[in-house]
Amino acid sequence: MRATLMLFLVAGVVHGQQILREGFESKGPYWKQGSSDAVFKLIRHALTDETAQSGQRSEHIRLQIERGSYIHYVFDIPRAPVNDELTVGLWIKSNRPGVQLMCRVVLPRERDPKDPSRNLTCFLRCEPYNSTRWKPLPLVNPVKRLREQQQLLNSKLGRDVSTAGAYVDQVVLNLYDGPGTLDVWIDDLEIGPVVGDPKPEGIVAVPTVRPTPGSLVPRGSSEVRFAGQRLMIDNKPFMMRAIRHTGMPLSVLNMAGFNTICLDETAPTNRIEEASKLGFKLVPTLERRSDDLQRRMNRFMVSEAVLAWDLGGNLDADQFTSTAGFARMVQQDDSSRLLIADVWDGFLGYARGLDGTLMGTHRWPLFTSLELANYREWLSHRRKLTRTNYAWTWVQTHPQEWFLKMAYPKENSNGFREPVGPLPEQIRLLSYIALAAGYRGLAFWSDRFLADSHQGRDRLLGLALLNQELKLLEKILQEVTDEVEWVDTSHPDIKAAIFRIPRNVLVLPIWVGKGAQFVPGQSALVRLDVYVPAAPITTTRGAIVKLENFSLATAVVLTSDMSKNGMVVHLQTMQQGMAKTAAQWLHDQAKEELDKVEQIDAALIQAGVGLPDAAALLEKAKKSLEQSRKFRTDGQHSEGYAQAEVALRSLRVLMRAHWERAVRDLDTPTASPFAVSFYTLPLHHELLEELRGLKAGSNVLPYGDFEVPVGQSQPGWTVQEVPSLDPVTTEVRRVSQGAHGGSGQCVMLAIRPKDPRRVPAALERTFVALHSPAVKLPPGSLVRVSGYIKIPAPITGSADGALLYDSAGGEPLAVRLTGEQKKWKSFSLYRRVPPSGQIHVTLAMSGLGAVYFDDVRIEPLTR
Repeated sequence: MRATLMLFLVAGVVHGQQILREGFESKGPYWKQGSSDAVFKLIRHALTDETAQSGQRSEHIRLQIERGSYIHYVFDIPRAPVNDELTVGLWIKSNRPGVQLMCRVVLPRERDPKDPSRNLTCFLRCEPYNSTRWKPLPLVNPVKRLREQQQLLNSKLGRDVSTAGAYVDQVVLNLYDGPGTLDVWIDDLEIGPVVGDPKPEGIVAVPTVRPTPGSLVPRGSSEVRFAGQRLMIDNKPFMMRAIRHTGMPLSVLNMAGFNTICLDETAPTNRIEEASKLGFKLVPTLERRSDDLQRRMNRFMVSEAVLAWDLGGNLDADQFTSTAGFARMVQQDDSSRLLIADVWDGFLGYARGLDGTLMGTHRWPLFTSLELANYREWLSHRRKLTRTNYAWTWVQTHPQEWFLKMAYPKENSNGFREPVGPLPEQIRLLSYIALAAGYRGLAFWSDRFLADSHQGRDRLLGLALLNQELKLLEKILQEVTDEVEWVDTSHPDIKAAIFRIPRNVLVLPIWVGKGAQFVPGQSALVRLDVYVPAAPITTTRGAIVKLENFSLATAVVLTSDMSKNGMVVHLQTMQQGMAKTAAQWLHDQAKEELDKVEQIDAALIQAGVGLPDAAALLEKAKKSLEQSRKFRTDGQHSEGYAQAEVALRSLRVLMRAHWERAVRDLDTPTASPFAVSFYTLPLHHELLEELRGLKAGSNVLPYGDFEVPVGQSQPGWTVQEVPSLDPVTTEVRRVSQGAHGGSGQCVMLAIRPKDPRRVPAALERTFVALHSPAVKLPPGSLVRVSGYIKIPAPITGSADGALLYDSAGGEPLAVRLTGEQKKWKSFSLYRRVPPSGQIHVTLAMSGLGAVYFDDVRIEPLTR
């Protein structure tokens, strides 16, 4: 989708009608001096950031007026037909209460008696300005007011005047209000529907595609509350697009479209004030101590920008009592704001015991063996466990610490000289998967990995584009009340989320193909069919939506809402406003990714594992980028955007081809810790080259064949059972039937419902594991960890299922299986012994069903 959104109209057609919105943000001034009979002096006419109704700027005019009756300043617009759908509005602030807004109406079937070469015109007055504060001046009942002007003209000209086809072509401000100094600030013009290009000469892109930078937060307390699945601020829906602030300039995050900042309580006062001035909502994280709590909270409350108080992250059931106690202390000092909590388990207790809490949960799937389809399943299960209508989640924008230490041991937290993931496309997929799982608030974990120091400019641009899209879809997402449907499409790697609201259906096809958490690949199709049950709304048979050139994630709106404030006009207007910026941002993102891909491709060529099509794909990407630049220079922003997308697809094809070649001989991509990211593939091939000169020695893991006499314990092996929150039983035991090789024993791990008639749909906290004894080997030496796994029936209730992992790679690099595996299958993992000189294996089960393990080994690799 990006900045392009497909509209499928169930009824009605719109021919070039759009709403014109101008926020007076750049390249002004916009208003021109018109006719006047007054004596006056122009003191100032410029854009200013001194005050604004929304956004960062407004247009300021200062006049020294003597005598007269009118001083007109005009703003030309495309034709806006005068009918019941016509909407005109302008925000004004002035030191004088007599400023008047009018609309000039052209009567195309009448000639001006004073100048027959011109059409006759008249003026419709908008509501009067009788304040000295910001106030909107709407045009009320335009058809009635035109009829009144028609009657006056009939009387004046002595004949019937025709108003057929009448349209507004200009809005006019009369700034005369008697002698003296007049200051007027102008902001947020909205008029339409207009016919033709809504951006005549001098009109810039609509600023509402971004959050409102620079607007001062009202000092009055904002009311924050829930309304079903919606978060409301001052009775307006609010979709949280948050980011954890760790150093990126706030102005940059503001321009990237974030509307909420998560701050540590140690944030300096000037940073709090700057965030508030830029229009951010704040989520402060407080240390869990009672001393001086009110003073620590007051530092943030001065600005009245606090959205919610953060109670902490990864909260589990065991922490509920202490969390609830701290929450009561916070609410005693500030009962008007919500709380926010990131919960791992114990959802029912938190939901019932923490009233007014924004409940969230998260996990990091990138660079791990958790497939994106299973990540969506995990998110969906967790949201339902919250038992609340509203849920939010953190979105991964960074590599985890374990991966950085393993892949970039010589780098430090201050920055990276080499390319580092994740890819912007992966962040985009995670975000849309979260929406598809029913989450209504998104928070992005790390602004540090958006910085140039962390090779993050492509991620920053990708998130700026994503925030545009979320803003575009916000109106629909905020109105969804039914459960999101998750349906198949014509391609097995693409699923679609269906959101339903009255008169509208939003369809989000999303690529969830295997391995996308490592390298997403092209993730595109020339043609995709999506069957939407019961759509259009007026039928019961449903509809097939046929998409061309699908890429990653696309938004499709099925609508019958053709009203002047309806979905079609809303989406068209926003798309028009974001087209120019989106085209430039996507071009720049593609350029950043091209530079990184070329660097890694060159390293792979040097390692002797280059691809024959690499040069052609890189050249195609470069040509597409040049085409994108030319289109944008000529003002063809949609075409420029499309060419930037072509460039990115070429790069994704190349990255995926390199990755598939790298992992083709592995039992699982996580067999090599460096095969989980495109940017570490050179390290992976170095590891493979080292492995080619080694051979497996004797197994050093005792009793991994589970051949211990019945009734005796298995020396050194220990069972771990996390106290369950679910109505299940667990079992770990050696069994003699069906062992690998046909005889002997294997080990079975099983989780079963206590009542077979009431099977839990999802397990909240159930985990049973069997840990091997640690074996001692030279630090830094290579080993092969292997084992056989059999799963007689699919594992349910968990996105993780059965796991086999080692202490060097940990759970993120586990063999992770949920599907049926009736025959024994072997898996091998290649690991380097940690500095401790010890390594062990874990066999685990986290879902409903049974799994069998046998012949688990740790074999040193030697020359």
